[in-house]
Amino acid sequence: MRVLVTGTRSKLGAAIVQALSGSHDVRTLDLVAPENGSASSLIGDPRNRDLAAEATSDCEAIVHLAPLVDLSEPPHEVLDAATRGTYNLITTAVAAKRFVVISTLRFFEAYPMEWRVNEQWAPRPTTAVEDLAPYLAECTVREVSRVMPLKGIALRLGEVVDDTDIRGRPASPGWLHINDAVQAVQCALAYEETGPRTWEPRIQHPTNGWSVFHIVGAGTRTRFPLGQAGQTAFGYRPTRDLTDGAARAMSESPRTAPRRFTGQPGATGRRVVIYGAGGPLAAVTTEALARDHQLRLTDVRPLDEIIAENKPQSPGAPFPRLLEPPHESRVVDVTDPDQVVEAARGMDTIVNCTVVRPHSVMAFRVNTVGAYNVMRAAVECGIRRVVHTGPQMVTMHFPPGYWYEFGLPDDVPPRPGANLYALSKYLGLEICRIFAEEYDLEVPTLLFSSFVNPSEPAPEPLGVFPFSISWEDAGEAMRQAVRVPDLPRPLELFHIVADLPHRKFSNDKAKRLLGWQPRDRLASHWLRAFGE
Repeated sequence: MRVLVTGTRSKLGAAIVQALSGSHDVRTLDLVAPENGSASSLIGDPRNRDLAAEATSDCEAIVHLAPLVDLSEPPHEVLDAATRGTYNLITTAVAAKRFVVISTLRFFEAYPMEWRVNEQWAPRPTTAVEDLAPYLAECTVREVSRVMPLKGIALRLGEVVDDTDIRGRPASPGWLHINDAVQAVQCALAYEETGPRTWEPRIQHPTNGWSVFHIVGAGTRTRFPLGQAGQTAFGYRPTRDLTDGAARAMSESPRTAPRRFTGQPGATGRRVVIYGAGGPLAAVTTEALARDHQLRLTDVRPLDEIIAENKPQSPGAPFPRLLEPPHESRVVDVTDPDQVVEAARGMDTIVNCTVVRPHSVMAFRVNTVGAYNVMRAAVECGIRRVVHTGPQMVTMHFPPGYWYEFGLPDDVPPRPGANLYALSKYLGLEICRIFAEEYDLEVPTLLFSSFVNPSEPAPEPLGVFPFSISWEDAGEAMRQAVRVPDLPRPLELFHIVADLPHRKFSNDKAKRLLGWQPRDRLASHWLRAFGE
């Protein structure tokens, strides 16, 4: 089997290559040449999509030590590599049957040691980039593997060490010997799901899907117990017990992150910064807020230049206008963390309307890394209320999606699949959630799909899309998200959709928590003319 291994300059990557070379045709990819590089080595960054396609060409399996970047790089570069680099590798791997992403058990450190935490427990990564990067790489592989004909496998490893690393150091329950880590990779490459149980209907197992395995050392005093990886199907059998003499601290209750917010409470301030103010959703939001809020409008281009260009997104779409003082406008690139922070200083609320859809580079830099920059700015500037926006991620037609379901609530898990726009926005949403939970922020997240101008003729041959809203009602929902006194959870998802008769998507949560009521039923877009 031809196997691509990335990140081979690391100690673990080199050990994986050495172990696999005897039985597989191994190709490697790294940022710089390994000390003993071979003809099969490729050098470069998988954020270059052409290089990613070359690296994965004809490979039946990929073992990805994400992120493929120097962790000393700025956080926004590390996250871009973890997301865009991983996305390029998995979506160009047309011959691959499996994609193994190497991740970490650090996601579970918030759980007490005496809890039997295994693969069935939810990850709880912190906002530290060394947690976010592998977590977002995991999310990328998981979502893409729902729709591509390959199996995604995450190996969450303990702290990988070799004999030299541990010599003279106190034992640690979190250590994992490098030989056992390599064994886990070999298990992942050979892994086949077990057949159906006798009480299940006989079905053909799919060629795609997602599996997670926690890889711990041997012994009974490991930080986390051996779970699914130790079952017969996967067949992992750790051989090195590195816990002899390790302290085993027990706790009586879960360790949760302290509430750290000390800044301005949400909904009480009137100074609002809007990122992406040149777009139509931000334009209608501006009109909804300008009468009683002080706005700082920012975009990557000067607003007067956007206005002079006079190119609405679609017929009847709102268009920005310059406001008189005390409102102001600035040029801000959301991919530049310093510019984002400076634009947030002195503000009470952040509204993030930035978006890039089809561009394979900027989609991740704006939709994913831009969200990270905005949340970092909120924490640094003591801003509790951040109104985040994005596309709905529940209308995917493929089997993992929800297209044929009805009455879908806001909190159904997103299903972005491999769609560049949806996936990059989904990863940004996960960043917002993690920041909101760690820092006790208030992040109402409004998800949209089709915007309709009720005065425009109905061009849709199949009638209005069942996840549609008028521009004016969208702006009012944004205003309510800025003004709502409080929210039950740090991040709340809201599907912003009109009261349509399709009954596919519910807007009850937005009505209940935001106090929002859509006015436009868009009837002319779904009623038939007599005799049609």
